[in-house]
Amino acid sequence: MRKPTKRVVAVGAAVVVVVLARQLQAQGEAGVFAAVQGKVEVQRRGAWQDATIGTPFQVGDRMRTGAGDRAKLVLRDDSVLDMAPGSEIVVDDMVTDPAQQKVQSALRLFQGRVRAWVSEAYHQPRAHYEIETPTAVAGVRGTEFIAAYDIDTEATEIIGLVEDVDVVGKIAAMSGGRVRIGPNMTTRILKGRLPTVPARVDEGHLRQYLDSFDLIGTGRRDGLNVFHPVLAGRLIEPGDVPGGAEEAPQEALLGGKSPDLPLADRLSLDSSTNSQPLQGFRASPPGQGSTGGVRVNF
Repeated sequence: MRKPTKRVVAVGAAVVVVVLARQLQAQGEAGVFAAVQGKVEVQRRGAWQDATIGTPFQVGDRMRTGAGDRAKLVLRDDSVLDMAPGSEIVVDDMVTDPAQQKVQSALRLFQGRVRAWVSEAYHQPRAHYEIETPTAVAGVRGTEFIAAYDIDTEATEIIGLVEDVDVVGKIAAMSGGRVRIGPNMTTRILKGRLPTVPARVDEGHLRQYLDSFDLIGTGRRDGLNVFHPVLAGRLIEPGDVPGGAEEAPQEALLGGKSPDLPLADRLSLDSSTNSQPLQGFRASPPGQGSTGGVRVNF
């Protein structure tokens, strides 16, 4: 059985979170891009624009990744969403009012696959989190799962990673068809069909899915990303540095930063970012100290 290696752990101050969440709700922001690798875009009022680290998105905005690109989103409700290559999703609705014990989010996956790290806020009785595809709806309360939709086969696949996921097909309103899957279980829903009987997911299939989400650090070229030579198992050479030549100076090996700078100033932004919820991300952007109360470890 696969043991999860990452967690979303809430330890922040509740009063501060509530106040900031209400401010963000008034602004209409649903979250920000915490990490970006390659071509990632967000659509607002019909126009697509490039997304970078810290780019905000609102309820109703569509986000998409290129064929070989990835993104990590931190949402206002402290949940996190990983986008695999070739994926497109929209946040249809988000309500965060902990004082009234009302937290709900509705997302729609048009194609590709996403991994949801649902925050502890959804353990509340009135909380509701769901991801909809053209053929199914997956609803959870405080868990981690994968949702995938193939536009060619018009098929949805839901894989449970931590705790349970309730899955219903689009025709279930008429037939009552619904299944519940646990960790390392999967179900498949074709267009016009009910969810298949839950089955244990093949380890190789699951690993393929998980690998498609891997994005170490922010995705910046001066940090550790999935194409970095260290992760590829070879030594760093001068030519691996952005703009590096065969004999790059020491400054180039430091990402263009002087070797006389203090160590903290020479580190990549990856060393102090993407380990906090949206509220902490806004209060302490990359490279600016404390990371806040909720950590999303890479």
